Amino acid sequence: MPQQLISPEEFLTKLEGCFSDPSSSSSVWLTHKRLTHSTDGDVTMGEENEDGSGPEYEVLIRCTQGDNKFSAKIPASSLSTFHSTYGALLKSSFAPLMRKRDKKKEKLRAESLAKKRREAYVDVVVGEGGKRGKGRRQRQRKIKAQKKKEAERERIETQKTSGET
Repeated sequence: MPQQLISPEEFLTKLEGCFSDPSSSSSVWLTHKRLTHSTDGDVTMGEENEDGSGPEYEVLIRCTQGDNKFSAKIPASSLSTFHSTYGALLKSSFAPLMRKRDKKKEKLRAESLAKKRREAYVDVVVGEGGKRGKGRRQRQRKIKAQKKKEAERERIETQKTSGET
C-alpha cells in the first residue's frame, strides 16, 4: 500500500484509530523529520539572521503500522498547536498500557534500609563467656557481629561523605 499524504487533523484521527484498534497487535512506528526544500545541498542548523529569526521549516510526520502507512506535513506556524494535541493523544493512548509504580514496595524498601542503618549504630553487648563450651561460642559470635556492625558503620559513613561532595 503506498504512503498517503493527509492533513494534520486527519493524521491525528487516523493515529487515534491505530491506537484504539484492538484487532491489530502490530507495532506503531512514528517518525518526525524536518523538511527542507533547498537546492544548495545540506542545510545547517545554525542558519539565523541578526534578529534571531531563522528560516522556518515544515515537519513531516509519518505513521507506519504493518502495511498501513500515512503521513502529514505540518507547517511551522501551526507546529506548536499540533504538538500539544499530538502529545495529549499519545499520553491518553499510552496511559492505560503503562505500569503503575508500586509505591508500597518502595516505601517498605526505604523503611528497611533506614532500620538497618539505625541498627548499625546499636552495639552488641559482649558479656563474659567461659573458656570452653557454649558460653565461648556465644561470645565469639557476638564479637563477630560487633565487628560486622563496625564495618557497616564505616561503609555508611563513607557513603555519606562521598555523597556530600
